[in-house]
Amino acid sequence: MRNLRAFVTLDYLTVKPYFTGKNLLIYGAVVLFLTVMSADISAGIGIGMMLATMHTGYPFIAGEKCNMDALYVTLSVDKKTIVLGRYVFMLLSNICFVLAVFAVSVIVMLAYSMFGHGFQASASGGVLLIMPALFMAMQAIQLPLYFKLGYAKAKFVSIIPFVALMAGYMVFTGFLGGISGLGETLNNVFANGFVYLVIGAAFVVIVFASYRLSLAFYAKREF
Repeated sequence: MRNLRAFVTLDYLTVKPYFTGKNLLIYGAVVLFLTVMSADISAGIGIGMMLATMHTGYPFIAGEKCNMDALYVTLSVDKKTIVLGRYVFMLLSNICFVLAVFAVSVIVMLAYSMFGHGFQASASGGVLLIMPALFMAMQAIQLPLYFKLGYAKAKFVSIIPFVALMAGYMVFTGFLGGISGLGETLNNVFANGFVYLVIGAAFVVIVFASYRLSLAFYAKREF
């Protein structure tokens, strides 16, 4: 456990230079803009998950630049610890991004309400739960590619799940808008708590399969 914690801390230190004040201000401005324009907190959550997905590859970028994989071998760091550490880091990154953008969105909503602008931001509880799960599942699909090929070789292939998710969302929303009563039916479906249990179980299976693949791929690599 101590080695795992140390590795996650090392991953944080390697990606910390990417989180400059300028970048954080830009991220915050985007969240503010989308929250106000859409009057929907889930829009900010979506941006947060997109940012978390973008940053999933940063530990691999930093590792390749500094040849960290060779250093891990020198330090006798177990490959299982490296793989598990990356997944833990991914989880913590997602939690931090979601909490940050949620806090910004809520602050905007409260500020507008206090100053009497009549701004009311809505949010679907189902969306707030499902959206992070979808993006994290997509990240789980990307990680085995990074472990097998390295970031430089896998960066173009790894965007395919993201593009597929966005395309699927656009097609689904277009399909949803063209069928009368379908939206209400889906709302009724997601009102059933059992649906979330199924989604949660599917998410666990995807992440576990991703972890096993990553471990198998990384174990075969030589540095």
